[in-house]
Amino acid sequence: MRLAGKAALIVGAGGPMGTAVATLFAQEGARVVLGARRQEPLQHLTERIQGIGGEACFVTADATTEEGAQRMVQTALERFGRLDILYNNVGDYAFGDRGIDETDEEAWRYLLRVNLDSAYLPCRFAVPALKQAGGGVIVNVAAAYRVRQQGNIGYAAAKAGVMGLTLNLARALKPYNIRVHCLCPGNIGQLKSLDRIGLPTPTLNRKGEPEDVAYAALYLCSDEAAWLTGVVLEIDGGASL
Repeated sequence: MRLAGKAALIVGAGGPMGTAVATLFAQEGARVVLGARRQEPLQHLTERIQGIGGEACFVTADATTEEGAQRMVQTALERFGRLDILYNNVGDYAFGDRGIDETDEEAWRYLLRVNLDSAYLPCRFAVPALKQAGGGVIVNVAAAYRVRQQGNIGYAAAKAGVMGLTLNLARALKPYNIRVHCLCPGNIGQLKSLDRIGLPTPTLNRKGEPEDVAYAALYLCSDEAAWLTGVVLEIDGGASL
């Protein structure tokens, strides 16, 4: 098993991509903590993982707040005694293709909070735990180039910020053996609403599936990728070409 013995916190585990990542990580031997705001999908996913022989628990918390992000990390430490992997998967493609003249400050702040703060805050509280474990992996989820470019300005700015956060952390955390990566999915799972604004079909002639993201995350979090950090990976079926 490629993640045997590792403890992983999946932030934003209630959606399709979070579900796929959590399930695959558990199948590969990771002990997973599922974090999100709504209890029902987390409870169902926990039972599903336990039903296939995996080890999982959940915590209902809001990753866009200090209290919520800290509680997610603390749950992993209390339950498993360590943290090896942080997977940040929170985001919201809100307000459609609204232009800058239609984007008021409230909408702008919301988009930054739900798409960027939700990565920054879990990282902030997870890094001390990863250092204590002797190293680990952080994977942040942004968005593919075409998704960002055809989204609204708040969404695009926030997801670009996630990429910048990732690269800065990858540089800063190298001495601690903490690897940091960014996945940039195309039209996958909860991003299907982008069909409405004309996102092209990927050149591989199908839409992406949550499992396409999960397998990329699995590789980057495994020891097979031990000499990689700062990877920003487009998972879009070639649409950016």
